Amino acid sequence: YDFVNNDPDPMDDNGHGSHVAGLITANGNDPAAKGVAPDAGIIAVKVLDSSGSGYFSNIITGMNWVIDNPLKVDAISMSLGSSKTFKGTCDNYMPTMTNTINAAKNKGITVVIAAGNSGNAGVSFPGCISSALTVGAVDKNDYIASFSGRGSAVDVTAPGVSLVSSWFGATNNYVTASGTSMATPVVSGTVALIKSAHPTWSPTQVINAIKSTAKDLGTIGPDSTYGSGRIDADKAVNYSQ
Repeated sequence: YDFVNNDPDPMDDNGHGSHVAGLITANGNDPAAKGVAPDAGIIAVKVLDSSGSGYFSNIITGMNWVIDNPLKVDAISMSLGSSKTFKGTCDNYMPTMTNTINAAKNKGITVVIAAGNSGNAGVSFPGCISSALTVGAVDKNDYIASFSGRGSAVDVTAPGVSLVSSWFGATNNYVTASGTSMATPVVSGTVALIKSAHPTWSPTQVINAIKSTAKDLGTIGPDSTYGSGRIDADKAVNYSQ
């Protein structure tokens, strides 16, 4: 559904959404752009306009629409964030958003949110909400991306530098892009793989599998730069708990 134009056609008029979707489900027509979970299904919910801007009210409405959707949804993937950043968690900043994320989690939905691209300034809202699975970005050498939001709310990192994916309206239909927006769907795709292997797992179990099997980077143990480390999809899927 399109909550910007209030119609049932969530057309991507920016390009960012199709890039994110491709990182999850692209079928590999271009091998460089194959998604993490090509057999996963996506329900597109448009909450930002053609310039990539929007309102928290639309985001919350969109999330509630997903929570109430009769189709079984395993994850909400949100490659978005505001300019407001926090070094710590921010559960009290906008209780309605926090409550909505908690409601999704209680419904069995893992909410995956970008840490934002503000670097040392902190983690963007709403990624700083503690019940979300918050994602920073690393490059191909597992070094933290300079733009990746840092703070205690970061849970894990994932590849987010120079990722090739679909982009609606682009020449040849593909674009190379960087950002925690790109790292987020890599984690969401991993959630899909985990739920395919373990359909009864709760969001808490899914998050535990991802964090417990991540490759520890930076200082020993969880830190505010890498979180628990860079995700390892294979180990997460095969994690026993």
